[in-house]
Amino acid sequence: MSLFSELKRRNVLRIGTAYVVGAWLLIQVAETIFPLFGFGDTPARLVVIVLAIGFIPSLVLSWVFEITPDGLKKDADVDADESTSQTTGRKLDHIILVVLALALGYFAFDKFVLDPVEDEQIAQSARQEGLTTAILESRGDKSIAVLPFDNRSNREEDQFFTDGIHDDLLTTIAKIGSMKVISRTSVIEYKDTVKKLPQIAQELGVANILEGGIQRSGNHVRINVQLIDAVTDEHLWAEIYDRELTAENLFAVQSEITRMIADALQAELSPGEQLRVDARPTDNLQAYEAYMRGRQLMATRHTAKLKLAVEEFKKATEIDPSFALAWVGVADSLFLSMQWGDAEETWPIIEDAVKNAMAIDNDLGEAYASLAWIHYYHGRDDEAEAAYQKAIELSPNYATAYQWYSSHIGLTDPLRIQESTDLMQKAAILDPRSGIIGVSLATIYRSRGLYTLAENQYKKVIELNPDFAPRYGGLSDLYRHDMGQLDKALALMNKMIALDPESPNSYLYTGGIFMNLGDLEAVQQVRDKIVDLGAPEWMSGLVDVHLSYGKGNKAGTRETIQWLLPEIQNIGFLPLIVGSIALAQGDIQLSREIFLSIEPRWLEPDQWPDLFTSIGYRKPIGCFVAWLFMNTGNHELGEALLQQTTAFMEDSLPLLTEHPDVYFPDACYLAAGDTEKALQSIETQLAHNHLNDWYIVHQMPMYDLIRHEPRFQAASAEHQRRIAVQRETLDVERVPEK
Repeated sequence: MSLFSELKRRNVLRIGTAYVVGAWLLIQVAETIFPLFGFGDTPARLVVIVLAIGFIPSLVLSWVFEITPDGLKKDADVDADESTSQTTGRKLDHIILVVLALALGYFAFDKFVLDPVEDEQIAQSARQEGLTTAILESRGDKSIAVLPFDNRSNREEDQFFTDGIHDDLLTTIAKIGSMKVISRTSVIEYKDTVKKLPQIAQELGVANILEGGIQRSGNHVRINVQLIDAVTDEHLWAEIYDRELTAENLFAVQSEITRMIADALQAELSPGEQLRVDARPTDNLQAYEAYMRGRQLMATRHTAKLKLAVEEFKKATEIDPSFALAWVGVADSLFLSMQWGDAEETWPIIEDAVKNAMAIDNDLGEAYASLAWIHYYHGRDDEAEAAYQKAIELSPNYATAYQWYSSHIGLTDPLRIQESTDLMQKAAILDPRSGIIGVSLATIYRSRGLYTLAENQYKKVIELNPDFAPRYGGLSDLYRHDMGQLDKALALMNKMIALDPESPNSYLYTGGIFMNLGDLEAVQQVRDKIVDLGAPEWMSGLVDVHLSYGKGNKAGTRETIQWLLPEIQNIGFLPLIVGSIALAQGDIQLSREIFLSIEPRWLEPDQWPDLFTSIGYRKPIGCFVAWLFMNTGNHELGEALLQQTTAFMEDSLPLLTEHPDVYFPDACYLAAGDTEKALQSIETQLAHNHLNDWYIVHQMPMYDLIRHEPRFQAASAEHQRRIAVQRETLDVERVPEK
């Protein structure tokens, strides 16, 4: 008998097949089950090794032995007449088929159920949080979250002190560049949490947790802290500090804790970092406590509390004029609380505060981030970028620096969209539960025309903290400007006003929604609210311009614009709005004067590329200015500008956003006399439900070329129908009471 026949007779081949199939199934199950119980890769590897070792012995045993009715016997001792090898073989065939069926079933389940779910989760996570690589980089054994400290004195008045110590210690630890330190806004929600440390660590993307408590009694303070490996729940280090309550002792304790954490996590400190960790910002305890109160108030971003924060920071600088961080607090709180129109009187104070901070300590990353905004305000874009880079160098875990730097790039050079996105994702890694950073990331998605991603990101931010008013504004503007859902936009603005009723800016945005809805009565109510708040007079004047225009009062609109212009000359994009309204009602010369007073570089062709790549609201302005030039005696200059603007709109803009039609390229086409392209553009806007500002742009003189066209009339009628439907179904209060 041949060897193969003998192997077959003794069922060696069947045993081998059954073993391989069964082993594969066991390995797959082990790899699925073990992670659920927190095991690493080692147990699964052991299963593979044991099964591999057992393969050869199983073949040897099947060759030597045979299963008989009397038990296991050597094959040589079994008579041919008594052999049950054929019966055993059939049983093994059945077993193999069953195991194969189980294996194929598991394979199908893994391939078509588990994999798609997991892949979708990964893809969704990447879409929401940014690049997958950025998420993976957020994890590491040198990552840490400092949870809010317990106030163990049980006195409410000591809560500011406890929160302040926590905030300052976190800031000190964040000066170590080789560590990833989660920002305050993301850890503060874990105050009094019942969540387990591993869950918190997973949500924040860190490997280590620092927790502790503070007890203040008279002129003594006790600080106890413990560093925990969040994966193993192992205490890496713990210490209790009993000190006399002085500023010097508090900073010394913070420096010591920071060094102990760095040692425990094997994070190296550069000489510069060591100096910054050991620095004492102030020797005055009263100044320090005022500064801490200011930090806690500023973190709320609430209009009234921001004003209180300014006062606390100013108090700290009055007590100790050499307190550099307090001067930074003055600058940042003023910047965050600044309303439209406050710039002329507020920026000099901000500049003086930053100047004072840097004269005291030229190595404060926070100060350089504030300095960057000053450079940007004065049009010094290169200096602003250098200041942001310096801020990140000095404070590598300062999430706000990455956030502001990203926004700066988006404002000054949208063609660097990926770099801007990467910076904002880095900010989100350092402060993953920050509302402001989350909103900023959503805004980047929105600028790229990724409206579904932006909407989901805004909703995620709102879900994390539904009482944080600024989180509603971004989603509201997305619904209004990009998605044509004015009713949803209005509901969100009303929610924002209810949470922060002292912000006149919110009422202005609400007025814009009502103008698009054609509800002039509600716009008048908005104006009354703005007046009741005691807001600057230019705010009610801006509403008056819209009201006069909406009522068809050309003389009144012109008169109000001429009064308003000096008041808003340096307030962002507001002059562009009134310039567009002047053009819409046919005041061609006035519109030209407004646009050129805002940006005289329109007269300099070599400056046009910089203007094209500037912030979003300027994108359609080139079309308007070109038409104005062509109709006010500068025909050649206007044609050149029109040609370059159109090329930018058609060639570059689609690389930046999936919805270039939202920027009214039809105005360019009409200025060039191309009615077919203009009509196609308008129909695309309608298809994408871009309904915002039709009441201004589509009234401009260049649209006279197509007003008689049935396609334009049909588009206008459909636009009005959609607006009317939203007005009729609106079930929210027009303007909430203060």
